[in-house]
Amino acid sequence: MKAECVIGGLISLAVIAVLSVPAATAPAAAAGAKSDAVKLESIPGSPVKRITLSETAAKRLGIETGTVSKQPIVRRQMVGGLVVAQPEKQPATASPGSGGSIFGSAKVGGFASPAASPTIHRVAAVTTAPPAGDAWMLVTLTQVEWDRVAKDRPARLLPLATREASGSELLARPSGLPPVEDTKRSMLKVYYTVPGKDHGLTPNTRMRVELQLAGDEEVRTVVPYGAVYYDAQGATWVYVNTAPRTFERQKIGIERVIGDLAVLSEGPPVKTAVVTVGAALLYGAEVFGK
Repeated sequence: MKAECVIGGLISLAVIAVLSVPAATAPAAAAGAKSDAVKLESIPGSPVKRITLSETAAKRLGIETGTVSKQPIVRRQMVGGLVVAQPEKQPATASPGSGGSIFGSAKVGGFASPAASPTIHRVAAVTTAPPAGDAWMLVTLTQVEWDRVAKDRPARLLPLATREASGSELLARPSGLPPVEDTKRSMLKVYYTVPGKDHGLTPNTRMRVELQLAGDEEVRTVVPYGAVYYDAQGATWVYVNTAPRTFERQKIGIERVIGDLAVLSEGPPVKTAVVTVGAALLYGAEVFGK
């Protein structure tokens, strides 16, 4: 509660400071200009207030708006990846009765049981060298994760958060090689390739790898994430632009955040204008204004 008061007070002071600038330079007769800069009105049946800004106040607060829209949402998963010099070769198929895959099981008396004494395959490096300049990206997935991945879609490569972002988007395409079983960890080693010589990747470099998941793209209602305001209780809101320089706070539900978009489970209808820059200042003016 103390933190809420402190933050709210700072926001309120920021709003007052911004809106008070004209009053300091204007004639004394304009002493009432501040009260005209922000007008608060009660909304029947609602705890929020309608905010109307003067043209000068709107410019000084730097209010910017975007719109609620419907967009296709591609499901993705972020995993860790490692640049390697070359991939490993798929081990030979296990002979019948040897225990088979590490993911396999045997049936005894009609009941499934773990395969006994699975054969541990030694994995050797491929003998065929990759095309000159191409880079190999290794990601390690569980069987369930591999089943969910879109096998024909490229992966997006991103630097680690602690490193500088690369200047251009880097994509790795599926290698077409079957996954290699990592018997020690019960995981699958999956390879992607980055063709060409200008990728700037070197072996043993760790990166983040964004994989596209299988399934049709969903068209969902989204809002720019910059429009989302979190209050002290963690509730999510947007400020709807109902008329020129007029705004009302509306509660929203967020299903998930993808990049710079928030997927809504509830909220204003499509094409509604919402504040993307200045929501915190509007909140300060609404909650702490008189």
